[in-house]
Amino acid sequence: MPGHPTSLVLASGSRYRAEVLRRAGYEVSTDPPEVDERELDHLFDADPDAQAVELARRKALAVAGRHPGRVVVAGDQVGALELADGVRQLTKQPEEEGAVAQLVSMSGTTHRLLNGLVVVRTGGDGGVERMVEGIDVQRVTMRSFTVEEARAYVRRFRPFDSAGSYRLEDQDSMEPDERFVVAVEGEHDSGVLGMPLPLLERLLEELEELDAG
Repeated sequence: MPGHPTSLVLASGSRYRAEVLRRAGYEVSTDPPEVDERELDHLFDADPDAQAVELARRKALAVAGRHPGRVVVAGDQVGALELADGVRQLTKQPEEEGAVAQLVSMSGTTHRLLNGLVVVRTGGDGGVERMVEGIDVQRVTMRSFTVEEARAYVRRFRPFDSAGSYRLEDQDSMEPDERFVVAVEGEHDSGVLGMPLPLLERLLEELEELDAG
């Protein structure tokens, strides 16, 4: 169980982020924000980290006023695929063809998952009293695979809600030789799911220190 505030408002409709928090011992209520995630795509080329943090900040602020006297947590994950001709942004692909094409472009490559995380404490009137933020980076390496394998995966798991068109947790339902991800480098696996727990704990500690100061 975490040692800081254990009751959080998650500014997201993601069941994956909520599950990560609940398994870590947090009591979680969710409030999905109405934020256009593609509105800040122009920031990607200049600073993908800043894009991830700014998206998380907008999500937190979009719901903070509805939760007076609470701690609101928001995260956003930006995928960055490193190719010979530059870095390409990985996005959610809502249709099969787009998801398959994006997944195939990642075959035999390494990509980064950049998690922007923002924690807000609200006052009794719902106004923002404190806000802290940070970034978590995961490096994910995939084996080489075929278009047919990618299509079979997309049709089976329908990863249309995930940047990069895959979910690490799907591998638990796949045979070892079917799995695409061969290595993950990062502080904690929860970062791949978009809710990096060690970073969250540091931000909650920082929030407590600001309150005490």
